[in-house]
Amino acid sequence: MLIIPPLWAGAGIEEREFAGMPFVHLSGGCFWMGSPVGEAGRDIDEGPRHEVCLDGFWIGRHEVTQGEWLRVMGNNPAHFGVSEHHPVERVSWVDVQKYILRLNESGEGGFRLPTEAEWEYAARAGTESPFAFGASLDAGKQANFRDQTLLHPEGIFRRTTTPVERFPPNGWGLFDMHGNVTEWVADWYLVDFYSKSSPRQKNPICNDSSSGLRVLRGGSWYDKAVNLRAADRGWSTPDNRHVSIGLRLARSE
Repeated sequence: MLIIPPLWAGAGIEEREFAGMPFVHLSGGCFWMGSPVGEAGRDIDEGPRHEVCLDGFWIGRHEVTQGEWLRVMGNNPAHFGVSEHHPVERVSWVDVQKYILRLNESGEGGFRLPTEAEWEYAARAGTESPFAFGASLDAGKQANFRDQTLLHPEGIFRRTTTPVERFPPNGWGLFDMHGNVTEWVADWYLVDFYSKSSPRQKNPICNDSSSGLRVLRGGSWYDKAVNLRAADRGWSTPDNRHVSIGLRLARSE
């Protein structure tokens, strides 16, 4: 059997605030995007697993909070209006573009959504396991998600968001890459996008809008662990404002 060694270049990590929000810098590198055949819960759109290389970029240390949204937009659309430290949710992809435009016009500029590849690179934080914490995820200690089924009703299901940075960060200092709110990214969704990608592709992004769907990543408080895997690809129409959907910002170097 051919054993392919990890290709992680190792992120040169530093932190900095932009517009009063904390960001982590990830240096460029290459990684294996998607899930291997045999990973529990794997969907057809997660393969083939392929090599992707990225330039360095900045990414939000946590999901955009209600307070951060309110300061820019003057309103708080969140269903779970608990505190300014909870992630904003019930925002559509279209709403997010308006937020980013206004944020860029107000000062430093350069804010955007991460690409799908950047998001997975950041979520994996140098790992190749289903989760940055390993092969499984603990709803009590590691992430906010629905750890409950008909067969195991005793599992944890908070039925709400939790404050950002409540759970431990991944190895690159990023919080809630698994769970809490699922996050819009820049790409359009194509089920076979990976199979159309060239080997060792640099900074990929899907600009094919034929599906009419945008990609969501990371899973949420509403989802089961299988949907929080680093490789899992969610999708929705750009106008969807669900109480499980939020965002995380990025910036180019």
